[in-house]
Amino acid sequence: MTKKDLVVKTLESMGYKPKIDNDGDVMFHYQMKLIYILGTQMEEKNYLVVMFPQFCKIKEGEEIKTLTVCNKLSRDITLTKVYIDNTLENVSASCEFFYCDEECLAMQLDESLRRIGQIRSTYKKLMTEFDE
Repeated sequence: MTKKDLVVKTLESMGYKPKIDNDGDVMFHYQMKLIYILGTQMEEKNYLVVMFPQFCKIKEGEEIKTLTVCNKLSRDITLTKVYIDNTLENVSASCEFFYCDEECLAMQLDESLRRIGQIRSTYKKLMTEFDE
């Protein structure tokens, strides 16, 4: 079984409906968010990235504030990275992990989704608190 097949099978067993996008990445909806699983085609055998792309648009003039909040979230929420994406207009987040077998993959995906799930609300809260 390929890594991509294992990821799809595991997500389906968790109750999700994964699809493969044009780039060959696995995508699915989690709490009304579009999530991608990257790394299914990488040579690194048991390594994956859960990606939550472009979850918030950066308002003009708030670039420094956004960078500060992204840095704080990346430090405070273990195993996640929150950053301004390549367009320099949106904030994205990811959670990377290694796994050893199918059971471990399910646990890691579940934990990564939990962490990704808290990113957007925590980001918005910190952006509001930053001004106070």
